Amino acid sequence: MLNLPRETINKIRASLMKQQKSVESQLKEIEKDDPVTRIDLAPEASESGTDSWMAEVHGRITTIKDDLTLFLGRIRSSLSKINKGTYGKCEKCGKQIEKDRLKALPTANLCLSCSKKSKK
Repeated sequence: MLNLPRETINKIRASLMKQQKSVESQLKEIEKDDPVTRIDLAPEASESGTDSWMAEVHGRITTIKDDLTLFLGRIRSSLSKINKGTYGKCEKCGKQIEKDRLKALPTANLCLSCSKKSKK
């Protein structure tokens, strides 16, 4: 694990757990807004444009859900690494991720150098 003070690790863990709860809550709420899964929003057959509206809204909600699910996975992975003692290790080069980077982006899994290289 990165040589961060225990207090810093605890703050990062608390922040990640707070984010996890928030994302899980957002996922539950957004599901309620999806017209495809809501029986009470079933369109009348005679309403023109309803199908295209439902498809558009469902598409947007699906994209948001996918992004939130991906972020939730990164949060859970970071928490798991903290628990295992492997948090802060770059998944590409194996070096330690910069402390300031982890403080700013607790779900970072690449060091700054590898992150820049992967964007090229």
